[in-house]
Amino acid sequence: MAAGATTKAKRGYTRETVKLTKAHVTRAERLLLDGKVPGRGMEWGDTEERGLTLRLTPQALTWYLRTRTDTVKLGAYHLLDVTQARFAAEKAKVGLRQGDNMKFEMSVFHNIMARTGGDLEVVGDVAFPDRSEPPPVPSMIRRRNGPWFWEDMIEEFLDYKATKVEASYLPKYAKYLRHPGYACLEGMLVCTITVERLQEIRDEIIANYSLSTAARCVNQAKDAFDWAWRTHSGRSGLARADEKWPMWREQWHVEYKSGKRKHTPTLTELARTLALAERHRSLGQTEHGTSAGTLGLLWFTVLTGQRTGQVAKTELDQVGHISQDAGVPGADWVAVTWQGPQMKSRRQHVLPLPPAAWRELEGLLAPARAKSNRWLFPPKRGAGHASAGSMNQVLFRLAGKRHKKADPQRVSPEVPLPDLLTEHGIRKWTLHDVRRSITEFLVDRRLGGAASAILDHEIAGAKDLREQTATVTRLHYDTAQRIALKAEGMALWCDALLAEVERERALLALQPLPAPRPRPKRKPAKRNPGRPRKIAA
Repeated sequence: MAAGATTKAKRGYTRETVKLTKAHVTRAERLLLDGKVPGRGMEWGDTEERGLTLRLTPQALTWYLRTRTDTVKLGAYHLLDVTQARFAAEKAKVGLRQGDNMKFEMSVFHNIMARTGGDLEVVGDVAFPDRSEPPPVPSMIRRRNGPWFWEDMIEEFLDYKATKVEASYLPKYAKYLRHPGYACLEGMLVCTITVERLQEIRDEIIANYSLSTAARCVNQAKDAFDWAWRTHSGRSGLARADEKWPMWREQWHVEYKSGKRKHTPTLTELARTLALAERHRSLGQTEHGTSAGTLGLLWFTVLTGQRTGQVAKTELDQVGHISQDAGVPGADWVAVTWQGPQMKSRRQHVLPLPPAAWRELEGLLAPARAKSNRWLFPPKRGAGHASAGSMNQVLFRLAGKRHKKADPQRVSPEVPLPDLLTEHGIRKWTLHDVRRSITEFLVDRRLGGAASAILDHEIAGAKDLREQTATVTRLHYDTAQRIALKAEGMALWCDALLAEVERERALLALQPLPAPRPRPKRKPAKRNPGRPRKIAA
């Protein structure tokens, strides 16, 4: 077998298609200098610039552009880095389409590269000129000098917005400005966009998506227009527009008011869901069950009502024992501390946990603890933490839904998942609904102030003397974390929840376990007979 492989290597190059990086060039250079080039040589095709090839032979390491009809030598590896090679390949394609003398154009290319120190903008203006149409102005130059296209305004606005919002929120914000409904505006100068066109786009988004989506798209685009008009009316070209600007403020609007969720799951519904999540851990598309980290994350969210993003990133060193001097009613209490940047309120938050609640969490997380000594909720695999989205997937599966459909080309049709929540009399709920459940539970016991302290927000209309600490000054909040008030509320809520979970576990134990779900049958992979296998990079 080995001899046959060697013979095959001598007849041709060993080929691999990857996203080329500096590491590939360094590895190939090492093989060349050490004289360890296998067989006739190796080729790496680039997935980023189709046709770009790095060819290694016993004598040289060279960049090429390979097309169906031509092969163009772009230059030696030490003359072009990966970015420059991609640029050269892109320009060489233009030259081939125009029938240029490729040797002459490549000579010009390398001459300009040497004289400018690799300035690709200058090189692109001289070598391989596109004679089919006037050369387009590069987007970065257009964004710097104006006038702006629609996409220029959006990207400039997002660069500005990146300094104002959380990095984790920016992609969610940007998706509405890059909505497919706005694709028709790409390549259009913002000063030529009419109110009629904007209204048509709004109506199409309403018809094809939803009123709420249209409202987000319109309102965020209006913010972008306002910002461009206010700060860059000259550079953007808006000052020279034919329309009466800023027309978007009055003539582009969506009548929409978001509703406020009022669903509050009961204590029994929450406890029954936790018991079901423990009992049915393998409802996914494979035999892998819900990880200990994800299950612990779900439990912690229901026990404390904290926001999922904040909880998922909790580290072990944020957890420690808290003494009775701090205000907890007994020994063995544990406190979790989140610093200001981790909180929506930007204030430090300390939350005491009763001993029984912490023991329950420790029992759930014990199987995963050996995998991580940093995160409180380790993932099934990898070095990060369990994600907030994994909890949503657990609730999806319990409700008989799949987070995403299986690829029909690879997996045979699956048996639908049972809706366990409906079967057990549980109304659908979200993780954020838990906050209302805790608030309602404690308000009924005249401890609304404890709810506000636990959830890190204020509650209106506090009447009980203990509740009034929820509306004290910021100075008092900073000097006293209201540990005693939080502990009183947490003790009541956690004790009630744990007792209800035990009752639900006992009831579920009386029911027979369902038969294990069969693993989906995967269709055999089809491989083209002439396609070589990839080799390790």
